[in-house]
Amino acid sequence: MKESHVLDVRITDSGGRDIPCGEGKAKRTFAATARDAASQRDPGGLNTYMLGVLSSVAPYRIAEDQGNAPIRLANDTYKTMIILESPGNGQYGVRGETECLPTS
Repeated sequence: MKESHVLDVRITDSGGRDIPCGEGKAKRTFAATARDAASQRDPGGLNTYMLGVLSSVAPYRIAEDQGNAPIRLANDTYKTMIILESPGNGQYGVRGETECLPTS
């Protein structure tokens, strides 16, 4: 979000804790919200804009995109999934999680 110059970024999940997945593995989640300067943008436009910005930061591939639904992105190198789920009205919503990874 920093790269996209959005406004009022708020970290809603800092990703600072392990969530057990079993077999000595855990994942971490993270999330943030922000505001766009143009409050009338719809969810699709906001998600598409964030997708474009994210592609300049890290090589994420689209794992799932069903139109107006959230866009799921994956990065196999970083073993993360990011979900762009902006609700509209100029409000961005981004969350993600790592794969289940060994804790040691």
